[in-house]
Amino acid sequence: MSKHVSMQNIADRLGISKYTVSQALSGKDGVSDETRLKIMETARTMGYRKKINKSPAAAGLFQERDGRRRELASSSSSSDPYMLVWIHSAKQQDPFFWPKVIDGLAQTCRDLQTDYMLISVPPHREDELAMPGFLDPARCMGHILLGTFSTRAVISLQQTGLPLVLVDHEEPLVNVDCVVNSNVDAAVAASKQLFREGCDSLVFVGSDSFSVSFRERALGCRIAAEEAAESGRPVCLSKWNVPYASPTWPHDLAVRVGSVSTSELPDGFICANDHIALRLMALLKQRGFDIPGQCRVIGFDNIEAAAASSPTLSTVELSKELLGIRAVETLLYRKRHPGRAHEKIVLAPEFIARASG
Repeated sequence: MSKHVSMQNIADRLGISKYTVSQALSGKDGVSDETRLKIMETARTMGYRKKINKSPAAAGLFQERDGRRRELASSSSSSDPYMLVWIHSAKQQDPFFWPKVIDGLAQTCRDLQTDYMLISVPPHREDELAMPGFLDPARCMGHILLGTFSTRAVISLQQTGLPLVLVDHEEPLVNVDCVVNSNVDAAVAASKQLFREGCDSLVFVGSDSFSVSFRERALGCRIAAEEAAESGRPVCLSKWNVPYASPTWPHDLAVRVGSVSTSELPDGFICANDHIALRLMALLKQRGFDIPGQCRVIGFDNIEAAAASSPTLSTVELSKELLGIRAVETLLYRKRHPGRAHEKIVLAPEFIARASG
């Protein structure tokens, strides 16, 4: 049948131009991800599958282009099952955390010969999560939500009756499986490390409103400070609210550092992630402050740049790839055992001691 189906046939079916169909099937730029998915699914339905498989865009779950990942549909046949993976469009711009999570998820899917489709959710659609109309719902194995979504969004997917796994987020109002990092424990460990180094005044640098992870890390610092006070060692803990979601956050952080005198400099900084910590260290060095001589700095996530900084950045390793791996495994487990109690899988942190802290 495929030899009788042309690009023009597909274009006519979808009400779009033949040029758009050609661009999508050849993996070229200029076509939105949603339109590309719709074209590929329609082409397969019409019997154009063999031609699609010759194109780089249809060869796998992802295609590398200009050094960046581009999300594409992957389905070896029109009857293969798949899981839907949802992520905020803003989270996709994060070069440090979520790409690693998706790497783990993608590798596990390849190992288990399971397909998935990554759906980018713009801000105005967060409360309206719905399966794209061009997908076959009967083939969907379940949903994985990456990052924090609204309760309404979580409930909307739960009501599909399919397995649902939350990643790096838990929703107390909805009984579903989740895979999370132990951010509170990680922050407690970072704080206690600074206590051991003689630090009695600490500053947490981050923004509670940016993510649940940031908020939990700030909470862990408070818990550690309270425990220290109860044991007879009072610790001064304060916070710099740096608006990490705003493009102006580096400037805001520079203003805070610029306003600190030598006498006001805290003994240690715990930053909500390594990205903030590395920028903070650069600003402190510009002011002439010695790290770790005058103050110590610790971050979270153990990104590649942390080991290459000067001084090297002490950080807390929080699972990234493993979040994706366990999310896939949890969804498949739930598919096999729908009636069992839902689980909260907590991944343990690991402190990475380096020169800065």
